[in-house]
Amino acid sequence: MIAGSGVQRERVVSRGSEPRGNSVIVYALISGRSPRIFTTSSGERLRVVRRGTIAAVVSDRSGASSSTANLRRYDRLMRELAARFPALLPARFGTSVDEDELMFILSTRRASLARALIAVRGRVQMTIRVLARATAEDRGIMPVPEEPAGAVTGRDYLAGKARAARAVAGFEPVRAAVARWVRDERVERRGGVSSVYHLIPRSSTVAYRRAVRTAAASSGLRLLVSGPWPPYAFAD
Repeated sequence: MIAGSGVQRERVVSRGSEPRGNSVIVYALISGRSPRIFTTSSGERLRVVRRGTIAAVVSDRSGASSSTANLRRYDRLMRELAARFPALLPARFGTSVDEDELMFILSTRRASLARALIAVRGRVQMTIRVLARATAEDRGIMPVPEEPAGAVTGRDYLAGKARAARAVAGFEPVRAAVARWVRDERVERRGGVSSVYHLIPRSSTVAYRRAVRTAAASSGLRLLVSGPWPPYAFAD
């Protein structure tokens, strides 16, 4: 994984045990007008496979190993594509699929993909790494469970689960400081680090970064902020 980008690795296998046609490497999904074939700054020839208003940027070359050099090359390519196309959903590193299967995906998921592309249009990902603070449980102090104030509905339960998923100790002042720019948020936890991914307008990155650092300094929160990145964390 490239620090701060959220790049992941996955191979997509077509329906059935064997591919039915030519297999392609998928780099990203896009919308809007685009040339059918274009060449990147590094000289790589890419094709655009379209189904209606949704398209995929693909390469006919074979898949690359998940070496550090290839991951960095992938990230450079994603940045170039994000600069070229205003609405882009990066594919996971190493995504390989039969072209007939790709057309099936573009057709059957057209509505959900269109909504996702609308959400990321003109926006970029900012990544905040927050170092965890010691909790009472970490110090060996078990919290006393609270009695529910009243009947808990299914909606209350789901809302509580959603709040818990977003909870990062000490992060609320930062979240409040950047709320005006945030279109969407994702949170991941690994070991002692929480990663908060924000989807914001491309034009707001400088103001966003300044607000994060000011709020973190005021609250004593230790964090690292990076970006702008292509919206890796928002390409479900």
